[in-house]
Amino acid sequence: MNMEGAPWSPRVVRLGLIILLAFALIEGRLWSLQAIDGGRYLELSEQNRLRDYKVPAPRGVIYDRSGHPLVTNRPAFTVSVLPMEVPDPQRLVAELAPILGVEREELLARLEAGRARPFEPVVLRRDVSKSVVMTVEERRLDLPGVIVQAEPVREYLLGNLGTHALGHLGEITEEELRTKPQYRAGDLIGKSGVERTYDTHLRGENGRLRVEVDAAGRPVRVLSRRSSRPGHSLVLNLDATLQEVAEKGLRGRTGAVVVMDPRSGEVLALASAPTFDPGLFSGGISPANWRRLTADRRLPLMNRAVESTYEPGSVFKIITGLAALGEGVARRDSRFECTGSLQLGRWIFRDLVVHGTLNFIKGTAVSCNVMFWQLGRALGEDRLERYARALGLGQTTGIDLPGEAAGLVPSAEWKQRVWKEPWYPGDTLNMSIGQGFVLTTPVQIARMVGAVATGGKLVRPHLARRVLAPDGAEVTAVGREIEDAPLTLTPSVQHAMREGMRAVVEGGTGAAAAVPGMAIAGKTGSAENPRGIPHAWFAGYAPIEAPALVVVVFIEHGRRGGEVAAPIARALFEAARPLLAPQPAGLVRR
Repeated sequence: MNMEGAPWSPRVVRLGLIILLAFALIEGRLWSLQAIDGGRYLELSEQNRLRDYKVPAPRGVIYDRSGHPLVTNRPAFTVSVLPMEVPDPQRLVAELAPILGVEREELLARLEAGRARPFEPVVLRRDVSKSVVMTVEERRLDLPGVIVQAEPVREYLLGNLGTHALGHLGEITEEELRTKPQYRAGDLIGKSGVERTYDTHLRGENGRLRVEVDAAGRPVRVLSRRSSRPGHSLVLNLDATLQEVAEKGLRGRTGAVVVMDPRSGEVLALASAPTFDPGLFSGGISPANWRRLTADRRLPLMNRAVESTYEPGSVFKIITGLAALGEGVARRDSRFECTGSLQLGRWIFRDLVVHGTLNFIKGTAVSCNVMFWQLGRALGEDRLERYARALGLGQTTGIDLPGEAAGLVPSAEWKQRVWKEPWYPGDTLNMSIGQGFVLTTPVQIARMVGAVATGGKLVRPHLARRVLAPDGAEVTAVGREIEDAPLTLTPSVQHAMREGMRAVVEGGTGAAAAVPGMAIAGKTGSAENPRGIPHAWFAGYAPIEAPALVVVVFIEHGRRGGEVAAPIARALFEAARPLLAPQPAGLVRR
């Protein structure tokens, strides 16, 4: 039958249209793959062949004032994974968890967190042993995307000596990444101490390594290399000998020690107890160790020298005494009658001892509460507050450590605003002996005593001394910052207060701090607090005629400053003799 000229059947037409549509879809997809997504797939194919590795920069070394290294670096291995190369995370984690000794949940959490950056290695565990490295390499075919890199980690040469001053490292958090664009996920960053304050100096600049790999992820050849640049080193004012004596004195106790040069603000020792091993953080702290540290009710991670505030107790009497002398309320030979108590309206404030008749010097030496209550009542809260603030209380000192607390110097306005109550005369009596609402930090007390020693000079305490480039050249020197306290300490006021504080150590409540042949001025404190046994304080300076050293010792629940804190101070004054001795001509102490 002749079909020429006959029209196509509807079925043929539909089939033809379907075929044309299929070809159009295929052509469109090919065009999309090449023109639109071509760059992305080219990058993926290159990533299958090439890998860019970060070459971590060694952090700068931290030295004490004599040039002895305190914190250095040691080589270690880090196991990481490339998220884009992991087809089955559950299977990979099941294989890796027993090798690395890390819980599956932690590995999965790290892997999932890294999927937002699929081409960047996600650190699974730092500072692994050689046996772990060998196991990973032997099982590379079963561990897709897993890589092992060399990376320097921190080594603390003196163990936990100076931990709160030096600080520790930790992996950068997502929150920190948002404010620090120069850092990358997985980077280690200073979390506390000078490691945090001077992190930008210490961290250096990472390098980059481009490597061609085979199908199993094994390196075939290095295509390009950019070397890392080591971080700057940091020389501190800390004296390792004094630091060791301070930590020994705090052993088994809870408290803090600050040793400072009142002329420059150089911090020669800063200790807080209890302490912890910073090496736990070197390779990334395990969840078990982190839970143990954070669950410890003694709060070992807290730097009590700068972060915690306490009632100063009788150490505050230095301020009350200076205010009384400066305002003409008392003189060195003023006489007071101590009957063991003071009546205020229907309230009776009781002292521990009946001291009888005494003058200002004797009253300071024995820390007579009745005498200082009388002085405080005559001064009033406004003048007490003014002198306290003028000597640096109620404000941060500016020390180069993170997390410093400001403390509290109360006032009538503050009490009305916070407590919704008026200021009572009893509040003034409590304030005059460092009780009630007054709160201070040990480093504030060190600064305050330094100002008393130097005639009203407020210095900024600082641990850093110099920043050095990798070749040893000085990048910057940390100089002293001094301001005059907004009050005038006349020579007669200074002399009377100095004489009273000297009497504290030479036969008064601070006799346990006395060192033969050394003229020391000091003040003890036993601060009652609502949390149990009173706190123990000692704060003093030496030599009296040419002050070069301030020592503050604080012991939580130590009961008596003269019995517990003063002996620790004595050990520090004795250990500091070489620093106080005149230097031969031409010799400059580092």
